[in-house]
Amino acid sequence: MTVKEFYDAIGSDYNAALSRLMDDAFITKLLTKFKADQNYETLKSTLEGGDYKAAFTAAHTLKGLALNMGMDALGNAASELTEALRGDSPDGEKGKTLLPAVVAEYKKVDDALKALLG
Repeated sequence: MTVKEFYDAIGSDYNAALSRLMDDAFITKLLTKFKADQNYETLKSTLEGGDYKAAFTAAHTLKGLALNMGMDALGNAASELTEALRGDSPDGEKGKTLLPAVVAEYKKVDDALKALLG
């Protein structure tokens, strides 16, 4: 799989990502780091455990990573979840209802990463 095919597989704009991230080699390096990032797992465990402050931090970080790397669907799903958990009165129940969308988009990214990186 090429980097362009990776972006096609996740429904994102390769050219937009390329314009921000310069070249395929750099994108591949960042995607390798993304694959090792633990914020997704932290988000799931802390949200399910009721630690909404930690879940907010993980969701916010995941959102930023995804959007900066051009993984728009994952970034947007994480953004909605981030907003539900923002502030002094986070809506944990709404966050839990939004989690499946993040899980679905993350799975698409993860499957494409496996095809790209092995």
